[in-house]
Amino acid sequence: MKKVEEKNMKKFRNVTKKATAAVFAGVLALSVLTGCSTADGGSSGGGSGEADGTVGGKILLMSNISSGAMYDYNVAFMDKWTQELGYTYEIVYGDSANDPAGNLNAVKNAMTSDVVGLIVMQDGGLVDIMTEYPELYVAGIGNDMLSVYSEDGANAAVADNDHFLGSVAGGYVNGEDTGKMFAQAIIDAGYEKVAICMSPAFAYPQYAVADQTIREEIASYNETADKPVEIVDDEATVLMFKPLDDTFFNEPQHQDLDAIIGLCGGQQFIYPVLSNAIANGIADPDTKLITLGLENASDLVADVGTGIVQQLYVPNFEEIFYCIAMLDNAIQGKQYSDYTQSEVLDGVYVHILSDEIMSNIENNSPLLDADMSKSIITDEVAQKYLTRYNPDATYAEFREFMLSDAFSEKAYE
Repeated sequence: MKKVEEKNMKKFRNVTKKATAAVFAGVLALSVLTGCSTADGGSSGGGSGEADGTVGGKILLMSNISSGAMYDYNVAFMDKWTQELGYTYEIVYGDSANDPAGNLNAVKNAMTSDVVGLIVMQDGGLVDIMTEYPELYVAGIGNDMLSVYSEDGANAAVADNDHFLGSVAGGYVNGEDTGKMFAQAIIDAGYEKVAICMSPAFAYPQYAVADQTIREEIASYNETADKPVEIVDDEATVLMFKPLDDTFFNEPQHQDLDAIIGLCGGQQFIYPVLSNAIANGIADPDTKLITLGLENASDLVADVGTGIVQQLYVPNFEEIFYCIAMLDNAIQGKQYSDYTQSEVLDGVYVHILSDEIMSNIENNSPLLDADMSKSIITDEVAQKYLTRYNPDATYAEFREFMLSDAFSEKAYE
């Protein structure tokens, strides 16, 4: 998804997460080493990589979340891979409103002489950060970088900066694709009356595009449909980084819905209120939720596919591998020979539409429990796509991998 919206309106104290740096002696160890990081800023190792000729240092992860399934995965991923590659890391928290000055200050406050890379989950102030620290390599995750790749974007100058290494979006880059995806889900489910809720367009402009596209696609479908679909309300209900208001279901048109479409983290922002409304007899007991994101609370996991939450579209957390691969190649001075220009890639969705798929995700993936032994990013994957191990690796092959079903729900069957 673009930025991950769960709890991103809170400002958090910078919390240091440093992994013990392991010195490699040739090839990647086949065993998974247990990372040692502390939440209080403690460090447990170096990261020079001098023994095998690699370059170490610290990587900053500028996060827009501080808890939840994605956060837990990011910590586990950084623990494992910074240690195995000979780096340390620190998590810093971007400005809650993605303010450029706030993001720059977050990086400044964590900046030390050994920082060599930055992973960003939000784009505010990128041009300022890269102007302030021109030698810093930067890559993005969970963000479409609209401010970078739009012609008049506030950070457009970053697109041609050879130290900016691109990004993987949190799902589709183009809101039209997201809208078409949800519209088809509505049609396939046979819904006849739906409402749309979304995070604010000022933070997620592509969600506004998705909302409009859903309406256009449904209008086109209705021209020949035996049972047309009604989208209640002329505009989506905007959730300003807080749950749906209880009064939503006081409106008659909201009391007999087939489904609510959540262009947001709907398990967090819509599910609790909808569940209560059903329990209190205010909302139709058959009202379903189709939304984005993934929460790891046991009751929410149990509900998916069998209860209120009918479908989830989850940008795969494991795509943060893009950042580590691109940063490591650049820091080691061994970037892909065919890499010429940064870009933003579509994120691959894990599409959860049944309890069987939910069980696969729960049992066979690290998305809920951050168990890296279940990760698709194995040592073999690193050996194939990191140029420190495979000098013949190409960006074309890496790009194809990042866009493949290796990151979809099929990977966890």
